[in-house]
Amino acid sequence: MEITHILGFVGCVVAYFVSLYYVGLNHWIVMEHNKIYAEFDAIKAELATLKK
Repeated sequence: MEITHILGFVGCVVAYFVSLYYVGLNHWIVMEHNKIYAEFDAIKAELATLKK
């Protein structure tokens, strides 16, 4: 009985950390995409000013 309690607890902790990791990873990916898009927009703006 004790072993199942320990395994259940460990399983919950592992699931918690895995979900935290995935949320953090998704947040980081979104931030990187936003940075890339911001740089892309800046480059487009520079090209537009050069064309004038």
